[in-house]
Amino acid sequence: KKAIRRATVNTFGYIAKAIGPHDVLATLLNNLRVQERQNRVCTTVAIAIVAETCSPFTVLPALMNEYRVPELNVQNGVLKSLSFLFEYIGEMGRDYIYAVTPLLEDALMDRDLVHRQTACAAIQHMSLGVYGFGCEDALVHLLNYVWPNVFETSPHLVQAFMGAVEGLRLALGPIKILQYCLQGLFHPARKVRDVYWKIYNTLYIGGQDALVAGYPRIADEGRNTFVRQELDYTL
Repeated sequence: KKAIRRATVNTFGYIAKAIGPHDVLATLLNNLRVQERQNRVCTTVAIAIVAETCSPFTVLPALMNEYRVPELNVQNGVLKSLSFLFEYIGEMGRDYIYAVTPLLEDALMDRDLVHRQTACAAIQHMSLGVYGFGCEDALVHLLNYVWPNVFETSPHLVQAFMGAVEGLRLALGPIKILQYCLQGLFHPARKVRDVYWKIYNTLYIGGQDALVAGYPRIADEGRNTFVRQELDYTL
């Protein structure tokens, strides 16, 4: 039952707070090697909750070290933990974003689809958490690794990719994403245009007013005024 699973996972947080995270963490990381999916998912949530209650720096080194195990389930479990972890810690993530960037790079370059999907989900939560804290350099770097997944057809990966782009839209500003979009909006192939217009439409819904500054300049013509004088003000 879900209620029991949720209570169990929360209990881990309290136990870890009482006895310290290291003993609890060893058991949880071993749990990532099991075959049963439900068990692994609950374990990833428990790891994230331990990180939240005992501060992430107690958990991250062991978690990132576990990613070096060449086993799909373990690596996916670590990525999922990072995703939940950044979702839970919110703005505390700004202290850890540079530490996990190389790991996410590696995951986004992986051949396995689920690796990229889970890494995209982690980047979504991470970028929403660090919005306004000046971590744009790391986020643009990660966007360059997220963007090649633009033409993927798997529904789950498409959803994760769009989530990551939406999160990055908020953290980096819509104009940054628009500049990535422009190259594909008028591509000769319809399949390419479809994807890029889908991204542009979500940008337009999320940041319509902010996009004005990113549009190309068009000179005035006779009775029509196209120049936005307000954008040239200097304070």
